[in-house]
Amino acid sequence: MTDIKNRPQQYFGATRPIKNLGSSRDFVRIASLGGFGDVTQNLFVYEYFPAGNEAQSQIIIVDCGVGFPEDDAFGVDLQIPDTKYLEDRKSRILGIFITHGHEDHIGAIRFILPILGKSIPIFAPKTAAAFIESRLVESQIRANIKVYQNGDLFNVGSFTIDPIRVNHSIPDTFHFAITTPIGIFYHGSDFKFDVFPLDGKPSDLAHIARVGEKKVVALLSDCLGADHEGFSPSESSIAEKFEHDIKTAKGRVFVTSISSNIVRWGQAIDYAKRAGRKVVVVGFSVTKAIEIAQTLGYVNLTDADLIPVERVKNFADNKLIFLVAGFAGQPNSALSKMVMGKHKVKISSGDKVIFSSPDYIPGTSTSIYTLIDTLSKMGAEVIYGEEQEIHVSGHGYQKEHAILIDLVRPKFLLPIGGNFRHIKSYQTMAKNMGYRDDQFIFPDVDSAVTFTSDGKVDTKFHLSLRKVLIDGLGIGDVGTTVLRDRKTLAEEGMFSFVILLNKDSGKMFKEPIILSRGFVFMKENTDLLDYLKKEIIRKFAQVTSSPANFDFIREELQAFLEGLILQKTGRQPMVLPLIIEV
Repeated sequence: MTDIKNRPQQYFGATRPIKNLGSSRDFVRIASLGGFGDVTQNLFVYEYFPAGNEAQSQIIIVDCGVGFPEDDAFGVDLQIPDTKYLEDRKSRILGIFITHGHEDHIGAIRFILPILGKSIPIFAPKTAAAFIESRLVESQIRANIKVYQNGDLFNVGSFTIDPIRVNHSIPDTFHFAITTPIGIFYHGSDFKFDVFPLDGKPSDLAHIARVGEKKVVALLSDCLGADHEGFSPSESSIAEKFEHDIKTAKGRVFVTSISSNIVRWGQAIDYAKRAGRKVVVVGFSVTKAIEIAQTLGYVNLTDADLIPVERVKNFADNKLIFLVAGFAGQPNSALSKMVMGKHKVKISSGDKVIFSSPDYIPGTSTSIYTLIDTLSKMGAEVIYGEEQEIHVSGHGYQKEHAILIDLVRPKFLLPIGGNFRHIKSYQTMAKNMGYRDDQFIFPDVDSAVTFTSDGKVDTKFHLSLRKVLIDGLGIGDVGTTVLRDRKTLAEEGMFSFVILLNKDSGKMFKEPIILSRGFVFMKENTDLLDYLKKEIIRKFAQVTSSPANFDFIREELQAFLEGLILQKTGRQPMVLPLIIEV
């Protein structure tokens, strides 16, 4: 990981003018490879076509994040953007520019970099860079990471990228003013305007205003909080309540949050030390995050403050605080194991569990509330959500969006990072500011937005976007068919039968062997299973031949049994015939 200032083609000071070398046929195309209208999987492609020449296009990528599977994505760990569009354009990619260090903005780098090329430079602020480097080390990937900070300005190809500091729920979050030969595009990813940020670094509104004086073509703006009126509460607003919850606890305290929420971990550590509690860090992801936060100076934690989990029995309950991974109820997380009694530390009645985390991340809400319900039934005191003033959103509300629009003064508005309800709320708010319908851009999920040098815009270009799912170590090898099979197994079970077959004669060696898993309990349904066995034998006699055609027999028996089981039981288990030659 190197400092960006060592890179010779970049310059700093933010005042040097950019020559417009464009022609009347130039255009810029912006695509979201995670799909427009998705909160996660952030990966935006900015592609400049000089004189409309696709063979000479230049590309920068903004963010490279993962998505989180919904409940019906059985066994899937993550979803990543579909980079098929970029795979024959690798040589034109000038860099990957990261806005901040949340997983939905950086988590796909370790999967996508080997596909697109490990030499592509990654430009990231220091917190995001540290998280990226940690993940890449785990994956044994060496990357070209350049660290930038507020005030830096750099050129790559025909693009000039100007990072602008904003606030979010993680330190070192930035927007980008991206200058191209046809004009400026303001990429306003996740943000809020926090007047009293805990790190003492408010958003650089003056910098944003300077960009707005240069005629911005389009504002791509985070819109996740656009359905809330007013201003998003400051991170500092929960400090008093958070400390009170820790200070007044009579027993053990457990705090859980997104692992990258180093601001919250820092608060918990400070309040615990004031209350005379020792800190126990549990879970790999939180341990790594706190180590990174220590290195960057965001957490004040010494060896004297920490104790390993093996020594907790040596301390009174009211002298301990646990910082625990697993806020979203992941089955193998430290918190879930504590709840299930499969961890060295077991949560019990009288403990206080504080969830300082969002519940709006797609794919996590159900498991979070299931975990909270389970903890409550166990007798633990559970503190969670914005209603109990223990979490605030990292996303701006309507007033902050209005301020950003007013400062940037774009010709077009393209809301990103939200679902349809957020996008509609954003549109309503902006129309109240005087924007017309023809100034809003609402692309389809798979559309790309094309901006021409004469000021026109269209969304006619479409990409072929697939769901790229991560299952264990496999990338993209789990598709809709596999998910459908997993769904069937989970909901309807499996009915299987084994036939031993002489290929030459086409005769069955002996009666079929029946297996049922999740379909019916075999000991209590012998009549049904005997009936199905007889029908298998009868149908087999109709479809066999000499010599036997194994594929034909298998397909005919499978189709026959699927229909017969549905007719007799109203259920549709997965039917798996196994034909073995003897």
